[in-house]
Order: sequence, then structure tokens, then C-alpha cells
Amino acid sequence: MKHVKVDATTSTNETAKSLHKNGFTENFCISAEYQSIGKGQHQKKWISEKSKNLTFTVVLGNLKLSVDRRFYLNILVCNALLEVLKTYHLKAIQLKWPNDILSEHKKICGILIENTLPGSYITTTYIGIGLNVNQEVFKDLPHASSMKLLLQHEQDRETILSKLLERLEDIPDLLEKENTFGDNSLSYKKALYGYNTTTRFKLNQTIVSGKIRDVYASGELNVEFEDGTLQSFNHSEIQQMY
Repeated sequence: MKHVKVDATTSTNETAKSLHKNGFTENFCISAEYQSIGKGQHQKKWISEKSKNLTFTVVLGNLKLSVDRRFYLNILVCNALLEVLKTYHLKAIQLKWPNDILSEHKKICGILIENTLPGSYITTTYIGIGLNVNQEVFKDLPHASSMKLLLQHEQDRETILSKLLERLEDIPDLLEKENTFGDNSLSYKKALYGYNTTTRFKLNQTIVSGKIRDVYASGELNVEFEDGTLQSFNHSEIQQMY
């Protein structure tokens, strides 16, 4: 996979879109030592100390993924990252719906996937990833951590990135294999924080308790609340606490 490295940019996702629009038609990765306006879920900023972490976007094109199966892309990306990070023996590593990674109940990785949708199929995807590698101070972010803090020694960012890219570039082939959906979906659910166990959620400005019972192909989260009722939500309607 072609790899473009820049010292600084506003957002690797936005830069990747611009490069793709202006002739980068093959699959590629763009990484930055620093992002001034890194993007997270729900329009939040992804704040990362310069030259300490991994902030990059992988662009995969020539896809033909039905919109109603779009969350399968999230599943494959999360599973790929989880598989690589597990080789570093991080403790209590889990996924937090829809696409964050926790270790020891601390957030170490965020994923923002944006798609090009001409009609009913996804043709190009921009997979933005922020992985906290060697940062040691997270001001006003009590739930954040890094691989260095959790493993007690500095990590080689280039080696980690190489391993991640090797797994991520397999995704187009996996998307075409219908028979792998069940296994990958099950692996994702088993790794979910709060799957079949009680956790707290923020719903309509109220804190409630419930258990994740399922995640549908659309990405909707199915939650069973303490009174036994089941409800489904998209990522803008409910927030899981940790």
C-alpha cells in the first residue's frame, strides 16, 4: 500500500479526500505527525501530541458494498486493529461501540470511518485512526491512556503502523467473502464492552443501566434495560459510559 507521510495537516481524513479527488486512485495511507483539527465521533476533536502517536487515514476504493451492510466495514476495521493490538499483550482490551478501543477501561484508540455513497453502494471509504502510542499526559481526559503508559515502556510507532496497514489492506477481499460475515460479527460482539453485561448509558440526558444484546448490520445497538424492555439506537441517540 502506498504511504504518504506529512509533518502536519488539519485532518488526515480531509487530506485523504483531497488527494483521492485529485488523482490518488489506488489504495493508500496518509499519516501525519500532527493534526490541528483531528476529527472524532459526534463532531468531537481528536487531540494528539505531536510525534507521539499514530494519526492516519487508510483509503480503500473500488468497493461495492451495499449501504445496508455498511457496519460490516466497521466490524472488519475494529477486528483488524484489535488483532494487532492483542499481540502487544495489552490487558483487558475491548471494543466500545461503535468503534473505539479500550484497554483497562481507558481509551487508547478512536476510529472515524467516512464513506463515498453514490447511490446505494459504498465505493470508497476513508478509515481515520488515532492510536495513542507514546503520549504520557492527557490533560482533562481522565479516560484516555496510551500503549506506553499501559505497557510501561516506549513503543515503535513505525512497526505498529506497518502491522496495522498489513491487516487493513485485506479488508476489500474480506468484504467480498459473504461466508465470513457471521464469524467476524461474532468476534466483534464478544469483544464489546458491555455485551451481555450491565453497563451505564446516557440517554436523553439521563443515566440508565442496561445490557448490549446485539449490534445489527446497520450499526444500530440493541440494548436491554433494567425493566426488561429492548430498544435499538444509532450512534447519535445513545452514549455508553465507561
